[in-house]
Amino acid sequence: MDIKKLALRNLMRNKRRSLLTALSLFVSGFVIVALHGYLKGALNASRELIIKLDTGHVLITTKDYFERRIFLPQEEYIEELDEVIRLLENSKYVDFYTFRIKAGGMVFTKNGINKTGYLFAIDPEKESKTFELKKKIVEGTSDLEKGCVIASDLARTLKLKPGDTLTILTRSVSGGLSAVKLPVSGIASIGYATLDRSLIILSFQHAKKLLKMGDGTHEILVFLKKEKDINRFIKSLHLPEELTANPYTFTLGGFAFFYKFADVFYLSIYILITLLAAFAIVNTMTVAVFERMREIGTLKALGMTDNEIFKLFGLEGTIIGSTGGLAGGLVGLLTNAILHAKGMNFESLIKGIEFPFPYIIRPSVNLWILVLAFIIVTSMSFLASIFPALRAKKLTPQDTLRSI
Repeated sequence: MDIKKLALRNLMRNKRRSLLTALSLFVSGFVIVALHGYLKGALNASRELIIKLDTGHVLITTKDYFERRIFLPQEEYIEELDEVIRLLENSKYVDFYTFRIKAGGMVFTKNGINKTGYLFAIDPEKESKTFELKKKIVEGTSDLEKGCVIASDLARTLKLKPGDTLTILTRSVSGGLSAVKLPVSGIASIGYATLDRSLIILSFQHAKKLLKMGDGTHEILVFLKKEKDINRFIKSLHLPEELTANPYTFTLGGFAFFYKFADVFYLSIYILITLLAAFAIVNTMTVAVFERMREIGTLKALGMTDNEIFKLFGLEGTIIGSTGGLAGGLVGLLTNAILHAKGMNFESLIKGIEFPFPYIIRPSVNLWILVLAFIIVTSMSFLASIFPALRAKKLTPQDTLRSI
């Protein structure tokens, strides 16, 4: 007897029940694929944002600066760059590198509104692949030689627009107070709430003049050709004693742990979601066993073995689950593809949080998550079918006749 054909025939006899049961697994498959696409897209975007704006793949600083980096110790900077540049230029792992000068300061305006700011000096030409300042300008220009660029929320707070002037007061590297007066060249939307509220972008010329630091820099961000070569690259470096090179994962601290183990955590959630949905199969197949007592007795009387009865009911539940899960996964994948193309703007929701999430999230589109969702849903469906299938297997023709 063909168990597969018999299982399909039984499912088609009660289309409504089969469809409703499959629908619960459809939702499960959809949620797994769609949720994974969003979470993976968000985490990848967050990680990319941190690497481009803050750490690079490898961050080179003085040892004292790295230990107190969160406090922006502007007096701790790399004074001699020639040796480091030579090492980076000769490394087979390096794609490109860039310098950063960072400091905290106080911003004063003519209208009397004052606020603390995060001073950030970059080379726009070198950072065309990372910071992409020109793309972030929403008003004015990105000309740092003539002035500075202010982050959008900070400009709104200070009531500044292109052409206005501001005065920046901070500590120089020698510990004394230093100030510079600059016009606002442009206003930029960084796409990261913390920076949009505080960032003031300067040229190296203006930053070095303000901090009185000569030709040095606070940070060197190194971007590698292949991220997997981070450890090999660091081992190949022979930096001066006072300098240190750290991978972005070490620089991020607790955030790195979150990125590393997020997939494991989310996998457990996907299994839990599917397990809950699979209870519908337990219910459906258990009801089917009671409703088909006569049929089970007849099949056994005609010679169908207990194992064949077990396979029949197990296969029915598995077909329902796998069909619903696959359909849901395909719809989830299509949804992710559409949202990836359009992007999802969460600016209004994440403006106030400190976690480094960009405003625009593009869900990840991966076929492997569809395969994973299918495997999870099919496995959970089979497991959910075991209990009613075992009950059907244990029934004897006499039991079925007594229940009629």
